[in-house]
Amino acid sequence: MMLQLISAASSVIDLIYPPALYCICCGKIIDQTRPYRLCNDCMNEIKWVGERTCECCGKRLSDADPGTVCFSCREHHHSFDRGYTCTEYGTHERAIVFSLKYGGRSDIAEVIGEIMADRMLAVYAADELACRYDLVLPVPLHYRRRSMRGYNQAALIAEAFARRTGMRSDDTILRRVKQTHRMRSLGPDQRRENIRGAFEIRKGRAAELRGKNILIIDDIYTTGATVDEISSVLREAGAGMIEFLSFTSGADMVKSM
Repeated sequence: MMLQLISAASSVIDLIYPPALYCICCGKIIDQTRPYRLCNDCMNEIKWVGERTCECCGKRLSDADPGTVCFSCREHHHSFDRGYTCTEYGTHERAIVFSLKYGGRSDIAEVIGEIMADRMLAVYAADELACRYDLVLPVPLHYRRRSMRGYNQAALIAEAFARRTGMRSDDTILRRVKQTHRMRSLGPDQRRENIRGAFEIRKGRAAELRGKNILIIDDIYTTGATVDEISSVLREAGAGMIEFLSFTSGADMVKSM
């Protein structure tokens, strides 16, 4: 009963104060013409990726990195073919992602899907992009965590992205069978151990992946442990090209000696 009252109250508030009138990052009042529902300040502060990105994972290359591959990808082999991202993880990016994941702001997924679509359309022409992938697969959420949150944010982002690019998104093929510890406090090796064996393909669905080119969607990319684990599962099923796209990724940082 209490949840119903809260839901009803939220619906009334949304009618009086539509979410589109507020910056998705700082909450400042904006008009409906603002790109990505961001105020001018947040739009300028977000660390958008530029031309210099890692040829492997797609994260923004540091000014201190003269190469074409980030420090992390030089040290770790990946199971995916290539990655793309839209921003570098920082204060503003964190605020957006946390509002979506932990603040009940599922509407933000639509904006992130739009940002992701524009990111890929900056690399590929619309018709080329629509033909590049056979499937868009979001990183699955364990059913217990999904029940607590009410939705899988990656699935909502993938749906929004697919609508804008003419692709097919499917969140019913992959399944998360292991409830892992939160990754934020774990190092690279611990992340890989934590995520090992966490995903599987649902019974009877493996044939749909054979020879297919796949784009994995997630909100945050850090070390690549999650995407690598999913890519390994997809490889075993006979998938073709496997790439990923994230809204934000960690910085290109050299490991301390």
